[in-house]
Amino acid sequence: MFLRNTKMLMKERTSYYEFEVPGQVFESDESIKKEFIRGFADVAGSARWANRNRWGKCRVYLDVLNSPLNWRLPIQICHLLQDHLKIPVDVIQWGHPNTRDPSLKEYNKGRKDAWAREHQIKVFADDFEKIGFYMSHKQEILEELAEYNREKGFEKAKFCKPPKRKKNKPKHPSENSEKLPKEIRGKHYDSYWQICTDVGCIRYANFMRDQKRLGKWVKSKKKSVKKEVKK
Repeated sequence: MFLRNTKMLMKERTSYYEFEVPGQVFESDESIKKEFIRGFADVAGSARWANRNRWGKCRVYLDVLNSPLNWRLPIQICHLLQDHLKIPVDVIQWGHPNTRDPSLKEYNKGRKDAWAREHQIKVFADDFEKIGFYMSHKQEILEELAEYNREKGFEKAKFCKPPKRKKNKPKHPSENSEKLPKEIRGKHYDSYWQICTDVGCIRYANFMRDQKRLGKWVKSKKKSVKKEVKK
């Protein structure tokens, strides 16, 4: 019965190559959602001093092994954290040539597939404390790093929103690699959130929908103003 129910929840998926967050998790109460993230973090999460951002704020990394079939998993975990558990995600570091080797340094050294590494979901330690680890050594380190963030008085983490700017990056020869999923293969990206959009991020889909609505509203307002001016 246990195996049957597990297969049903996983929709017959049996490998990390194709793993996704079961739909039932999103429909569960908060405690189950936390248990799911905590279980994933115990196996694939890391709390390390080396995980700091450019300003020195400590983070937890949740690693997702890179496979063309499971690029939806990072955005599903991100959605679960931000929109269900109200825990901000700093950034998703995608295993993509435009984000892992943006200046083609590794490619020019002959390491053409150096970009094809794990995806990393990065959450600040003091925010991830709300989830925590069951593995005691990870939990102890998490508590130390979270306390460090609080003592330093870093600015409170913000929820991910579509950036207003993006830094243009050069084309990478590996953008057509078969190691990339079909929906983004052959595309160029200047920012991580553009990848999020193309692999199904709900947050960005809602943003783009609202932008279109706002655009229509602005146009209608402009038309009404012009009419008033003519009168």
